[in-house]
This record gives sequence, structure tokens and C-alpha cells, in this order.
Amino acid sequence: MSLGALSFLSPLLLTALIALPVIYWLLRTTPPRPRQIRFPATRILVGLENKEKTPDTTPWWLMLLRMLAAAAIIFALAEPVLNPERSVAIGGSGPVVVVVDNGWSSGDQWAERQAALERTIGSAEAQRRAVVIVPTAEDGAKTTLAQIAPADARRRAAALIPQPFAPNRSEALERLAPIFAAAPDAAVVWLSDGIDHGAAGAFASGLAEQAGGGVTVVAPQSETALGVFAELGEGGVLQARIVRSGGGAEEGLVHALSARGERLSEARFKFGVGQKQVETTFDLPLELRNQVSRVAISGERSAGAVQLLDGRTRWNRVGLISGANQEQTQPLLGPLYYIRRALAPFSELVDPKAADTAQGIRTILQQNATVLALADIGRLSEASETGLTRWVERGGVLLRFAGPRLEQGGDALLPVDLREGGRALGGALSWSEPQALAPFAEESLFAGLEVPPDVRVRRQVLAEPASMDAATLVWARLADGTPLVTARRQGNGHVVLFHITANSDWSNLPLSGLFVGMLRRIATLGASQSTGGGAGAAADSETTETATGANASRATAASGSDAVLSPVRVLDGFGALVPPPATAEGAPQSEFANLAPQLKHPPGYYRSATGQQALNIVNADTSLTAIGGLPGGVAQASYGGETRTDLKPWLLGAALLLLFLDVIAIMLLQSNWRPGRARGAAAKSAAAIALVAAAGLAFAIVGAGSVMAQSNSGAAQGSTASASDGASAPTKPKIDPRVALAATSKVTFGYVLTGDPGLDATSKAGLEGLVKVLTARTAIEPGPPFGVSIENDEISFFPILYWPVSDQTKALSDQARAKVDAYMKRGGMLIFDTRDFGQGMPLGFA
Repeated sequence: MSLGALSFLSPLLLTALIALPVIYWLLRTTPPRPRQIRFPATRILVGLENKEKTPDTTPWWLMLLRMLAAAAIIFALAEPVLNPERSVAIGGSGPVVVVVDNGWSSGDQWAERQAALERTIGSAEAQRRAVVIVPTAEDGAKTTLAQIAPADARRRAAALIPQPFAPNRSEALERLAPIFAAAPDAAVVWLSDGIDHGAAGAFASGLAEQAGGGVTVVAPQSETALGVFAELGEGGVLQARIVRSGGGAEEGLVHALSARGERLSEARFKFGVGQKQVETTFDLPLELRNQVSRVAISGERSAGAVQLLDGRTRWNRVGLISGANQEQTQPLLGPLYYIRRALAPFSELVDPKAADTAQGIRTILQQNATVLALADIGRLSEASETGLTRWVERGGVLLRFAGPRLEQGGDALLPVDLREGGRALGGALSWSEPQALAPFAEESLFAGLEVPPDVRVRRQVLAEPASMDAATLVWARLADGTPLVTARRQGNGHVVLFHITANSDWSNLPLSGLFVGMLRRIATLGASQSTGGGAGAAADSETTETATGANASRATAASGSDAVLSPVRVLDGFGALVPPPATAEGAPQSEFANLAPQLKHPPGYYRSATGQQALNIVNADTSLTAIGGLPGGVAQASYGGETRTDLKPWLLGAALLLLFLDVIAIMLLQSNWRPGRARGAAAKSAAAIALVAAAGLAFAIVGAGSVMAQSNSGAAQGSTASASDGASAPTKPKIDPRVALAATSKVTFGYVLTGDPGLDATSKAGLEGLVKVLTARTAIEPGPPFGVSIENDEISFFPILYWPVSDQTKALSDQARAKVDAYMKRGGMLIFDTRDFGQGMPLGFA
């Protein structure tokens, strides 16, 4: 039943309101209040009248209090709801199928989807219908859909979390076929993320064809998911492209973060109405730019709002040294011409142009180069070899190209030993025709690059087969199997050798686009020396430290037999880097460039023997489109609207408060209270105890202090907790087993012994009066009150301690203060009565 913005989930219980007149008739009278008469012997018969007395009527305000409490309980049991969700109408009479988009684009608005899912389950429960929950981003092969009760559906819904990959709606539709076949009148509520993902129209049409109870699509009202893609632009500027599926004007910030989460820079972006993508740039020097390990949109909690960076987005500083002097006269034939053209778009080139090779190497190393390319350099001097060895072991990449000088013999900074002389057409080791390149192996750094069919090699330096061991990496071969590019890991760096020249003298490979791709991948192996390792070292340390088990063995393998990139750190559905889940698997290196994130391959950092790469949700080709073109008859709704408020807890709390006020009123009436009339010590104590005890019981019911639970705790538990939680451990008090048994068998109140017999008797009398009232008017049956000594007795048995303060009260010892502190921390309540009530203006009365 609905009354405007107010609805009742159990409207039949409102019929209990007809019992209010009966309740009024039962509660309209109270027993006659005792009349106080002074009892001197000479006046015992004065003032007595022999008339029949009728019971005094209940005061109107007390009657109103009780009627309001009864009405509040009836309304609460009818489960009223303010601003109920009316945007989703569920048709049909079969089960309610709730399709939940829990892909990467749902992470930022996940709370809204959970609220909508709870409302839908509640509507199904009110109609006594079964529920089927279908996540669209899940391993369908391991999950069987079934009709379940709403209570079980709530547990299933609570276990749902966003996944860091796009939803697979076509698979969800296939899994739903048996449900629709068994229940043709099922109704579907699709809690979408508002993004098409390529198949939203077909998915909605499939649902509409099979769901006899109708289909309702719920989409975000205004805000849509944001994604970010980061890359290096012209001149090595780090730029970010933010994408969305459309909407109104929107602006925000995107942060550049280091591997440790430090914010290195930020950039502002602004969308116009209907605009789907914008670009922004970060103004960073080279040293800081190379420390950026991820770019994230501020305030967005999704895997698509985070872009992980690897060596491909690092601006490398590359040194160039040539052994020839032909570049000035014939630049197209120079050994460094094609290397410059290949590396310039994504590197900062350092060319000392020094005639002395050793001096040129020192200049480049002093400028903290990441990669050093040596074209046709023969044997290195001993000093150069020593300096380069230390540089490579710290993470540098030494890239060498063969030439006439290297044919005469190499040095120790080569991945393999070389045979003297070369292999050429018409030579001693001749070819009958130029050799083509073989396809790159799975374990190669160049795996996935396409080999042009017209690339030919006419001459090369040969590797000595006997020097090739398990640590030798062969990244490229000729069609006859001879190595073309070899490498060796040395410390944290690499030594790489092209067995051909860097120009077109020996091969046309430098003239092809393949040469650019090969050099770019080699350049990503380097770590910036200017920051002690920079982005590469930071990212490597982050992933290597988290690699465990099989992942760690793959990540640190030194041999060339490992062709799999293993996940070592992945993104969860909210965009946080976490260890890889049990479902994560390694990915073949040859397929990694075109790999789309999925359950087996979540976005994150993947590592192999040749380095690490990042897999992201958003790439250079990503564009987001809003869901559109829904078939006719499909209802549409939004997550927005007024917040639903359940009034049941508030009404029960109000009824409980009214009942406590009733208890206090009865206590006052039975103590012959009248406004302005003085009361005795017993009446004052009883009223104060009743007031504070009622408040204590209210706190116990709502769980504020867990008082009732604490009252039944054992003696050993209470004393141990007090000793551990207090400021200092008090001496363990002696426990009388009989007192412990009597105090814990029922709810028991205690009062602190003051040493004044009269005051202690008043305290006991007041508590005994409270026990009688609670026993007569509530379901609580407390035991007799106990007098306790704070210094010597165990106090953890009592949920409430009444403590009258007298003029003779002495200061507590340190141990007693620690005991009281522990008692309060465990949930106990202390009522201090300063006994000055009534000396000033009465509290609460005029």
C-alpha cells in the first residue's frame, strides 16, 4: 500500500489499529495511590471517613503516552517506507532476473548499483517471487544460474564486486536460456553501466524476446564512467586522453603518480556538453617524467580510470657513437643515420661527435644515458670496457652493431663470441642468395612484430656456437637459423648485438619499419640512470617484490625459454594495484600487444625474462558509446531519485522511548510526587535510578554499550578484560563463587558501598524498588541488587553500578581507578548520584 511518498511493506498489520480502543479501556485506570497519614496515637481516628472509594483515574497525559506507544509499534510492524523506489516496475509473475553490469565501468558508481539491487530484491520479496542474479563480468563456466529465495539473493548480491574488465553480455544471455525456458513469465531488471561495450542492443533484444514479464533497463542518470589513456607525445611530453560515453559539461583532474603512489604532477581536463574525449598534458622534466608509473583520474574508482605505464612510455636518453666518419659527406650511408631516425620520436639523443671513442663514451655516461648505441666499434679500450661494464650492471642497455671493424674480433662486452671474418655472398661462408628473416620466436623480445617479406640480409658476423649457453638470448634469426640479434643479461642491464651494420651496407633491414619497432623495444629495457633507476627501477622493484611462487619464477627467469609474461601486480575493479588473484594466468608474449583484459588476464603489470609490460583497459583505439537503440517495449529507468528511508527502526525507537517514559511516570506517581512538593531521600534515589536505568536499557537494546551481554560474561573473562584494557593492571580481586553465580544467573544491579549504613540502605531500597517495577512491567526479571566495594570486589558482573556520593567519599587508589576504567571500556555504566537533587530548581518541571 502506498500513500504518496509513504509506503507500507506489510499493510495488513495496520488492521491492528482497531485494537487501540480495547487498549484504552484496559489502561484507563490504575490502582488507587496509597494515602500518607501521620500516626500519632491521639489522632489515629481523626479524618477517617467511612465512604466507598473508587480507583483514581489514569491521568490523560499518561493515557496519551501509552496510546502513542501502542500506535508506534503497530505502524512499525507494518514496515513503512518513505520515498520508496517507484522507477522500476516489475511485471509478470515468474522469477525476477536481475542482470548486473559489474565490469570495470561500474566501479565508481558501485554503491548505486548495490542500492538498486537491494531495492529490486526487496520488491521481489514483497511479491513473494524468486530471484536470479546474473553478473555480466564473471566466469560463466564456473557459475550455474538458479532461482533462489530473496534472502539468499541478498547474500549473493553482497558478494558481488566490480571486475577489472569489460562485461560479456552475450555469454550472460546464453546462460539465461535455461532460466527463461523453465519460467517464460520471468521479468528482467538490467542494472546497466550505461555503456554499450559493442553488444547492448542485441543483448536487450534477446532479453525482450525471452522474458515474458518484460524488461526494464536501469542506467546512470547523468554521470558516466571515465577512462584514461596516457602516452608520450611530440618532444617526449607525457599526455593523457580522457574518454567517456557522453553527457553534460564536466571537469576534473588527472594525476601522474610514482610507483610509491607519490603525486608528481597533475593536469586539469574539461568536457563540453556531449564531448566524448579530451586531452591534457603534464609539464615534467625528463627525470620526473621517467618516474611516472601510472596516471589516474582524481576521484574515479575504476580500473579504466588508471593507466599503468611501462618502458614504452618512458622517454629514454640514448647515446650514439660511430666508428666511421662518413656521415658528414654521405649522411644516408652513415652508420647512425637510421638509428637516429628510428629513436628520435621517443628518445632524447646524445651525440658527442667526439673523434676519441673513449671520450665520447665518458661524455654519454656523464649525461646519465639509458641506452648506448655503438655502430661499427671494434675492440673497446680497457678503461671504456670497465666503465661500460659498471654502467650496464646498474641497468643500462648497450646496443652494438656489427661492421668491418667488429669482423676482426670483439671484446668482453658482447653477448656471444664472434668468428673472425664474416659471412657474405661469394665469401668463404657464402650464401647462394640473400637470406630472409625467420618469424620471431615466442620467447623473443620482438615477438608479435610482423616480419616484412622483402627484408634481406647479404652479410653478417657469425656467432661462435660453442660460446652460446643457456644465458644467451637469441631474439632474431635468419631463415637458415643463424642468429641475427643476440643478447645477454648482465646485472640489471642488457648487452645486445645486431650481427649486421646499422646502415644499408649489409642488409635492407634498417630501411624497414621493423627496424624502428625492434629499436623501440630494446630502448624500453633501460632504466634511467639520472634518478638511480628511475621509473624502470621503481616499477621493477614494485612488481618483483610482489612476485611469488610460479609468477616469481617466471618473472626472474634468465633463460630464453620463457615465452610467457606472468602477472605480478594487477588492478582490481576499483583501480587499486593488488597481488594477482588465483584466476590470473600468464599471457604469451607474442599475443600480449593485442591482448584484451579478461578474467584470466586482468589489467596490470606482467613480467618475463626480457622485462615487464603493462596491460590496460583503455588503449589508443578505445572509444566509449552510451547504450542506445533499445527495442520497443523495453522500459527505461535511472539510478537517480530520492533516497529511500525505512521508518521501522525510528518508530520502534520512539515506542521504546515512550515505554521508558511510562516507567518513569509510574515511579513518580507511586512515590506520591506532585510538582513543587519536597521528596524524601528514598524517592529521590528511586527516581534518579529509574531515569538512568531506563537510558541504560535503551542503549543496551540498540547495541550502544552491549550492557546485557557484558552482564553475563564470566568472572575470569571480566577480570582478564579489565586487566588488559585498563590504564594499569590492577590486583586481581577475590571472587566469591556464590556471588558470581548469583550475579550472572540474572541481570543484576549493583550499588557502591559508601560506609554509611543509612545511605547504603537507601541505595539498596531504591534498587529493590526498581527491580520490582521492571519485573511487574517489563519482560526483564532482575535479581536482587548487590553492594560492592570498588577497591576489593569484582565489578564486571554488573551492567549498571549506582554510586551515591557522600561527604565522606575518599579518593580511589590507582588500582581502583584502573578497575573502573576497564569496567567502562568493556561497556559498563556508572550512575553517580551527588544527592543534591531538589536543592535548586527541579529538573524538567516548572
